[in-house]
Amino acid sequence: MRKARVILVRGTDPQAMVEAALPYFPKPEQERVVVKPNLILARHGPTTPVEATEAVVRYYLARGYEVVVAEGSGWGETTDAFETLGYGRLRELGVELLDLNRAERKRVERPDALVLKSLEVPCIFEGAYLISLALLKTHSLTRVTLSLKNMLGAAPSEDVPTGKKRRYHYLGIHESIVDICTYMRPHLAIIDGRMACVGGELGGELVPKGLIIFSEDPVAADAVGARLLGYEPLGVKHLRLAEERGLGVADLRRIEIVEFTT
Repeated sequence: MRKARVILVRGTDPQAMVEAALPYFPKPEQERVVVKPNLILARHGPTTPVEATEAVVRYYLARGYEVVVAEGSGWGETTDAFETLGYGRLRELGVELLDLNRAERKRVERPDALVLKSLEVPCIFEGAYLISLALLKTHSLTRVTLSLKNMLGAAPSEDVPTGKKRRYHYLGIHESIVDICTYMRPHLAIIDGRMACVGGELGGELVPKGLIIFSEDPVAADAVGARLLGYEPLGVKHLRLAEERGLGVADLRRIEIVEFTT
């Protein structure tokens, strides 16, 4: 059986790390690239640093793609997160910053889903190359919050001003994560682990790791990330469920890790 492949780049310069890793992956056939960072709230630390996002944005802009940065914060207005975290500067590159909590959506149904039999999916994702750009981070309820859980920010909010998405917790957070990623599976997962956030999903301690993870298999990327955070991937329920549902590989024995330093 063919192994999933994960590229792990060590270094300090996100642009150099991105430029070194992304040529390992096929060039997207889509004309639009949508980058979905983790901007859960307007606070530095537990969010994807703008430097990592800018590196990815510049890579695809230089190759002629239209690039959109899209997020739906879960604690407050997304526009506040964009501005507080420095994302406003990306507009100078000609990049749209899209608030997914207010974006146009299309309802999609999946009778075979675990708990979300239908979901309103952002229209901007249709026909686009979707990148989940997460932070290497632990979580009190799900152990880790990486490229799969990052996609929760693309799901509809029940209260736009606050961004709250409690429904997915009530239904079962692990099952909701897997269903959301079934509707919106990223084409590429990138996990910024130059600094990991541990001990709290909304705060926590920043721990130097000096790496970025890349994979076309978001489950495999998260499995490697989980292991780096000290967790057995198959012991993380949403990773195990994701593998069982065919979203990717969570078993480290079936993952090839290509590692190098910039």
